[in-house]
Amino acid sequence: MLSRQSVERATGLSNYTVEKYMSDDGKLLQSCYIYAKPRTGNAYRLKIRIDDPSQLPLSRLEGSRASRNGADLPTNVGPGFTFTLMESGEKYGTDGWAWAQDGSRMLSVSLSNTPSNRDAQKDVIEFIRQLRPIVLDED
Repeated sequence: MLSRQSVERATGLSNYTVEKYMSDDGKLLQSCYIYAKPRTGNAYRLKIRIDDPSQLPLSRLEGSRASRNGADLPTNVGPGFTFTLMESGEKYGTDGWAWAQDGSRMLSVSLSNTPSNRDAQKDVIEFIRQLRPIVLDED
């Protein structure tokens, strides 16, 4: 779905491990994690999650933007927003949430511990832009 080159640029990793989780019937991707190789602990660099159906109703998805101090996705990317991930007052990553127009499915993309020369928010938006037609807008 995403090119190896774009994953390497956004995460700063040229050697990584991919961990995928599929639906119970094995037909649909539910989540994907990218870890540095060799993997140490649970510190992912990139996480992609697809909720089908979405675990949050549309009203809560749209309301979450304000509580997370989120920034709307560009209009050509569709409904959703990005926000900073904080722990103990320190920024450690960027998350983006996007959803199908009817709110039935949700896509989240998280980047953490990214290279200092990258804009994680722009990378998250670009990943959402590439993945939306595949996981949210299909019928």
